[in-house]
Amino acid sequence: MKDEELLHGSAIVRIQDCIADPEKNRVIAELSDDVSAVFPYLNAVAPNLTYNPGAHSVTIKRGTRLLTFYPHLAIMAKVDGREDAEAQLRWFQDLVNDVWQRRAEITPCHEPRKVLGWLDAYLLLPKLNCRECGLPTCVAFAFGLLTQERRLEECPRLAEAPYSEGGQRLRELLT
Repeated sequence: MKDEELLHGSAIVRIQDCIADPEKNRVIAELSDDVSAVFPYLNAVAPNLTYNPGAHSVTIKRGTRLLTFYPHLAIMAKVDGREDAEAQLRWFQDLVNDVWQRRAEITPCHEPRKVLGWLDAYLLLPKLNCRECGLPTCVAFAFGLLTQERRLEECPRLAEAPYSEGGQRLRELLT
């Protein structure tokens, strides 16, 4: 439904080396339309999203990438060149348009929301460093969860009492 689209396209205006990781890129793109109206709806449904109503922005952690969107602008960090940046912009356009089409079914959330941090995730893990997940520490596993390189099911202890409560809370926070 083209007439229901909020975002029709984007154009990359600058590609630079990423400050945080020189092997990656920082990309700036202009959005064809003002997408700020969808931000409260994204805030209500999208995982790994930080909503900042004061700055009129949303930041989405997607894998190792940080994607920040303003009404008419996208600033992306840790992307792998132009092709990856274009893929992220297409993904965001699809997300925006899908959520915008479903907005009548979604209760918008106007409260600021912060993305789950590694320490938040770590505190909900067993903290046994048992290595059953294949990693040397629960801290490493917490980072893996946040970068989507690991799944909760890879920690078998989260199914056991007394750790299952933390596992359930993580499941809620990560989805």
